Amino acid sequence: MRKSILLLWPSFLIALLASVAFFSVFDPHELSRHGVVLFNDAVTAYSCFMLIAWGFGALNSAIVLFLIKSRQDINGFPPLDPPQIADDDAGP
Repeated sequence: MRKSILLLWPSFLIALLASVAFFSVFDPHELSRHGVVLFNDAVTAYSCFMLIAWGFGALNSAIVLFLIKSRQDINGFPPLDPPQIADDDAGP
């Protein structure tokens, strides 16, 4: 649960900022591809862009969460014990 919150919450905030920045520059009614209007409704354009941006933000957050893992978590090796130093100078 904690990892999903760490993944989805920052990506939601990034998607929110990306949507505001994108639609402050572009009008949703003017978005077209090869002369065909992509969205008839502005709310649909906002929702689609928000979900796409949220997906990219989640991918970015997932990569960051993967990169902060320790070597043992990634490789599956148990942690190494510290080396034991032989005390040859100790006498009875």
